[in-house]
Amino acid sequence: MARINDDGFLELSGVNNKVFQEVLNAEKFSILSGVSPLNLRILNQASHMLNVSQGVEMMHAGDTPHDLYFINKGSVTIGKKINDEMKVVAKLIAGNFYGEYGALRGKTRFASVFTAEKSEIIRIDLNAVQQVFDADEAFRSRVYEVMQERLLKSFLFSHPAFKKLSSTARDLLAKDLDVVELERDEMLFREGDEAENYYLILSGEAEITVSLNDVATVLEVRRENGVLGETRTDKGKKYAYGVYAANGLDLLMLDKKSMQSIQKSDAEALPLLNKMMNHSAKKTALVMNKILGKTT
Repeated sequence: MARINDDGFLELSGVNNKVFQEVLNAEKFSILSGVSPLNLRILNQASHMLNVSQGVEMMHAGDTPHDLYFINKGSVTIGKKINDEMKVVAKLIAGNFYGEYGALRGKTRFASVFTAEKSEIIRIDLNAVQQVFDADEAFRSRVYEVMQERLLKSFLFSHPAFKKLSSTARDLLAKDLDVVELERDEMLFREGDEAENYYLILSGEAEITVSLNDVATVLEVRRENGVLGETRTDKGKKYAYGVYAANGLDLLMLDKKSMQSIQKSDAEALPLLNKMMNHSAKKTALVMNKILGKTT
């Protein structure tokens, strides 16, 4: 008589592997501190251990969202292409995780991930991760804070206005700044609204619109490192155009608080940003004058 193996299906599916033996726990991964035993089990059951050689590109900038990864052994580097050259933004060692941007924002990756040495990587199915996020808001918030800080570090690393920031200063500044998120088709501000802040695009696409015969018309689409809110009317009191999110949009809002933080970190950054804002304002004004049939 054949013996019935209750775990046969799970063995075949790959769920019953060594990750299922609760490799994901708060002792190894501090981000999991406070996560309930049930939610830990959900994550472990949806996990798979990968033995990865050195130099493997685990994620490519522009990849669609897929899964969350925990580093069990070894390390990875986060790389970003700047002027056609891959630069190392950060290094993550065992006990860290990556892939949070796609898991939380559902957007393409803003950087690439390479194994810096032979590593053990735990891959967790994105559906299970989102299930636990829905059930545990505290866990989701901790992962979100990490995501926001990493996004800002990557931005500060690659933006020309912050090129003189030391690694330490960049890390400190990233903790002081905040990310503003817009969903697709959400409005940032309307043409004619009171102009209170400036914005820098961290990721995503922003549609610049003006009203032509009472119809909102797209002048251009701005992307990563682009500026918003620089072109104004009524002696600088009102925005000269409107902004909508063409897709999920992540922004750094330049209000008084953030500008003070930037000034404290690097006195040369604000003048460089101001120069960029003025250049963009002049360029945008020329386009608007041409489309609206005005003379400069």
